[in-house]
Amino acid sequence: MIFGTVRLNLATHLMGEVPQFRATSVSPALAERPVGAMAGVGERLKLFFHRAIFWPYERGSWQYDIICAIILAFIFLTPRSWFHDRPQLELTDLRHRQGIVDVGHAKEGWRYLIDARLVESMAPLPPEEAVREILRRRLSKPFTIESVGPIRDKNNVLLGYEVVILQ
Repeated sequence: MIFGTVRLNLATHLMGEVPQFRATSVSPALAERPVGAMAGVGERLKLFFHRAIFWPYERGSWQYDIICAIILAFIFLTPRSWFHDRPQLELTDLRHRQGIVDVGHAKEGWRYLIDARLVESMAPLPPEEAVREILRRRLSKPFTIESVGPIRDKNNVLLGYEVVILQ
């Protein structure tokens, strides 16, 4: 046997007598283990990572409560700026979008990304007027356009316009 054997006489234990340990032997691997504060650190780290990955703890245990608290803290306390998940207009995306992307509220006002082909479809109008007309159709409230800026890809192809409006 690898770890040795310890035999306990259950009958004598149940009768109230002190159990005796018999035939105790130590494997050579355990006998050569270093003794001290650093003994077993590798095994403890391996056990820690095994438990963290495969998660053997049941619901309602303190370990489960701790990991749930950590997950909730990550969800609610992580700054939005860490993820850089702003919608980007690209040529492949524009074929599948409806032409206007509502980016959301910024410090300056509400931001929209408008497909350049949608603006070009209103050809006789200059781009700023076409953007105003497109947003007038889309929005039901009155607005004022703060800025209109072109969005270009790395090859300087016009993809769309970034528009900031005040409502």
